[in-house]
Amino acid sequence: MKTKRFLIALYAVLLFLGIFPVRAEALGSVYHPPALTIVVYGAPRDLELQVEMEYDGERFPVTMERDDRLWETQFRLYREGAYRMKAWFGSDKDFDGAVLLVHSGGQERRIPIDKEILSPGAREDYLTFYARRDALRGGLPFWRGPLNFLVRMLLLLGVKALIFFWMDYRLPRSWLSFLGVELVVQGVLNWIIAGWINVDMGNAYPLLFLGLMLAFLVEMIGMMVLVNERTKSKTASFAAGTSLLGSAMIFGMLSYLPI
Repeated sequence: MKTKRFLIALYAVLLFLGIFPVRAEALGSVYHPPALTIVVYGAPRDLELQVEMEYDGERFPVTMERDDRLWETQFRLYREGAYRMKAWFGSDKDFDGAVLLVHSGGQERRIPIDKEILSPGAREDYLTFYARRDALRGGLPFWRGPLNFLVRMLLLLGVKALIFFWMDYRLPRSWLSFLGVELVVQGVLNWIIAGWINVDMGNAYPLLFLGLMLAFLVEMIGMMVLVNERTKSKTASFAAGTSLLGSAMIFGMLSYLPI
């Protein structure tokens, strides 16, 4: 009976992973990351950003694609959208003399993109725009990565801890084992996706699937070996169920939370 439940749980996780379209050829596909990504804080609902660029003596606006992520908004300028640019050399040259056009409230504001805030020779650059102050800064805030990592970890651990408590695990040893396993597994997973702000998910899915399957195995083995408060069958059910739930949560985070 225990083996049967374990196999059913394993099948459920693999079935869950299998419903996502993994394309083997994705690893070999060509993906061009955005030439410029602007992370905006305090963005109004009607905010639109354009970058006025210059090439061969001609100035032209390029519209950036908007992506809302709860407390921040991301705008991306793809090379394909700047079709008048015939050649790309690096941020400091591509955006030399560029101006950020801010459209909001029926008005347009022009903010020069200083060369000093761009990364010399970078093919993929990042800026931060504080909409309430019209302040444009180079790079991303130093606290952004740690904060996003902490939010994801707290959400995952919080939900799993509630289920662990609901399934009547009370001994300190059980909780220490649970936290030890989850901190390692979820920490590694979230460290892997920490820099995926501009990742091409078509290419990333195979790596993510592999990571989730390895996480499932580690969680299952770790919980079965270290937690002895309840039956092995119950512990296996907890590990399989929460691994499935955790996988769904990670996909949701990649879709809706800042990465």
